[in-house]
Amino acid sequence: MHEGLSRGMLTAAVILLALTTAEPSHAGDRAHMDGFFMRLSAGGGGAATEIDLDGIDRQLSGPSGDINFAFGAIVSPNLAVHATLFGWSVTDPDFEYGSLYRKADGDLSLGAIGAGITYYIMPANVYLSGSIGIGVLSFDGSGEKGDSDGGPAVDMTIGKEWWVGSNWGLGVAGTVGFHSVPHGDIDANWRGANIGVRFTATLN
Repeated sequence: MHEGLSRGMLTAAVILLALTTAEPSHAGDRAHMDGFFMRLSAGGGGAATEIDLDGIDRQLSGPSGDINFAFGAIVSPNLAVHATLFGWSVTDPDFEYGSLYRKADGDLSLGAIGAGITYYIMPANVYLSGSIGIGVLSFDGSGEKGDSDGGPAVDMTIGKEWWVGSNWGLGVAGTVGFHSVPHGDIDANWRGANIGVRFTATLN
């Protein structure tokens, strides 16, 4: 996998460890008991995708912007189910074709819609969240433009939030995701991963 993405995964692992060992919030013993649930999050990280065509590996990778929007409800104490919109985008990604390397002039992005769950560990207000859905990989550049067919995409997140009001929590989260989407007119899949750190705002 791309060296920069590997370094990013190590950084994300350190951040995730810090999140899980963070001191509990001092907003009392409040829990997520019921009601509407909405989490809006955005940040940055790194993403890579690759495909093997005719025995030659092609890879696109680079720093990425990252989003995750979740809308649902608390169905039991500290457990939410939700629809999730998630994805990432890389501007002018690095393009590796066999032993050749160049910059690809354009925007590479993955957009996905799916379903997920979020579980809060209280009173620390640390949460674990996972979503699975259908993702589409797109490239829009000078001379080239196209979308893949839909394929599975996964997003996994661990985060920590602090109450800032009776219904709002603000926090930070680390994420890792995976995708495997069909190229379209060729019997091969684009496969890859992404990592990131997001700032979050949750309404419950």
